[in-house]
Amino acid sequence: MIKLILVRHGTTICNEGGAFSGLTDSKLSEEGNEQVNKLTQYLKDENIDRIYTTPFSRTKETVKKLAEIKNIQIEERSQLNEINFGDFEGLSFKGIEKEYPEEIEKMIKEGFEYKYPNGESLVDTFIRVRHEVKKIISDNENSTVLICSHGGTIRNIISYLLCDDYKYHWNFRIDNCSITEIEVDNNFAVINKLNDKTYFEL
Repeated sequence: MIKLILVRHGTTICNEGGAFSGLTDSKLSEEGNEQVNKLTQYLKDENIDRIYTTPFSRTKETVKKLAEIKNIQIEERSQLNEINFGDFEGLSFKGIEKEYPEEIEKMIKEGFEYKYPNGESLVDTFIRVRHEVKKIISDNENSTVLICSHGGTIRNIISYLLCDDYKYHWNFRIDNCSITEIEVDNNFAVINKLNDKTYFEL
């Protein structure tokens, strides 16, 4: 069995501004840093064997203090990145509506198959994330693994583990610095926590 602790990074400056930031290295905001402090205190006594993040500062900074307390080396995995928004990186939805109105129609029509200009589709990211998560599970039997990544990535991980399909992607709400905990035993996944932020109030 493996226990996965999935943490979305703390709130970033791009998050607060409503900008698309898949491969944009947006920094944690003041609120994000406050969330990180609470997260660190909450998880400092949790048994954790390995910590994976993406190469971006927002994920690494979210678990940096925790990793230091645990004396665990953070391992970066670019395959766990958020979707690549391509030409729309740094733009808001309203900005896209204004500058690329034809793309909004394509988004609605093509759905999961829609590929951002010079970027990825949700299907692309699901396949990418699924491949990496399979490897992580295979490499960490009988361990507790923390993965700090992105909202879309965590939705993809949940979708893969529950039904190996991306069709329920948007049915999962994953807020900044939330914790989702899943146990996987013989390819059977059980969700113990989903989008948990109750520790914010502790």
